Amino acid sequence: MKKILLASALVAILGNMSSCNEDSQFQGELYKKVIYVLSDDDLIFQSEHQLGEVSNGYLTLYCGGTEHIQKDVVVEMEFDDTLLDEYNYRNFDLDYSKYAILLPEDHYEIDSFETTLKADSEDNYSLLPIKINPDGLNPDVEYMLPMRIKTISDYELNPDKVRVMLNVKQKNQYASTLTTTYYQTSGHETRHLSTGDVPSTISVTRPVVPVSKNQIRMFAGSHTYVVGSLDPEEVDKYAMTVTLNDDGTLTITPYGSIVIEQLGGPEDNYYFTNNITGYLTLVMNYRYRETLSVNGQDEECWISMIETAVRRTTTTN
Repeated sequence: MKKILLASALVAILGNMSSCNEDSQFQGELYKKVIYVLSDDDLIFQSEHQLGEVSNGYLTLYCGGTEHIQKDVVVEMEFDDTLLDEYNYRNFDLDYSKYAILLPEDHYEIDSFETTLKADSEDNYSLLPIKINPDGLNPDVEYMLPMRIKTISDYELNPDKVRVMLNVKQKNQYASTLTTTYYQTSGHETRHLSTGDVPSTISVTRPVVPVSKNQIRMFAGSHTYVVGSLDPEEVDKYAMTVTLNDDGTLTITPYGSIVIEQLGGPEDNYYFTNNITGYLTLVMNYRYRETLSVNGQDEECWISMIETAVRRTTTTN
């Protein structure tokens, strides 16, 4: 009987010791502290910027772990000379037309390459600001600013998250390159051929991109394109610039080599936002030149358009 009691007591003592050990494990750090820079699987961090303004983009430096940092951690960044080339080759091989390019130096400014994760802050991260001027960037090009962590004052680095590319995107009140903006267009088209006028109705979904603070680019007529397979020659041939003036009127001009003329007056070319839905509507009248095949022969003619284009999302600054 004594042996049984002694065995039971020993089991109880060992059980209590095991419980204490488990409790002590959860009182400490479950994961070691590691410093890393935030990015997606391709080591890209997207940053959207308003055209007509200089604004800050940010790289985010984190410290992983279950407990807050106990001391300040200074992180120093530097440019990465190889990351962009590696990304382009890995994703596009020899298709150079799809390559992302280095953000030009006159479109960004970095006041300091250092940032500090503060022990007395509630957050386990710190931001490194980069001033971005998006004006003049090509909306069809991916611009990257590749950087890497150079040094940290304490803890360890996450080797898989040391590098990052800031991907600069443009926006205005009417379109964005961060996510594709579409305008649903309907109206009337008239082809003025040598054999006579040929009227028809159109309905087309157009991708639209911002090109300045108050300008967007879209294709003329019933022309459109598939995002991701845009041909620069088609942009030059079919794209028009639509300026949204402060007085509510529109001005239509060529984006590339297209020959295009605005028709009618302010009452025929204007825009407004529906107060209930928030949808933006463009009313446009214009004509443009195009070479068409007529009875087996190429013929250059005017094509007149009376159309309404609607962006079916709420517009924001």
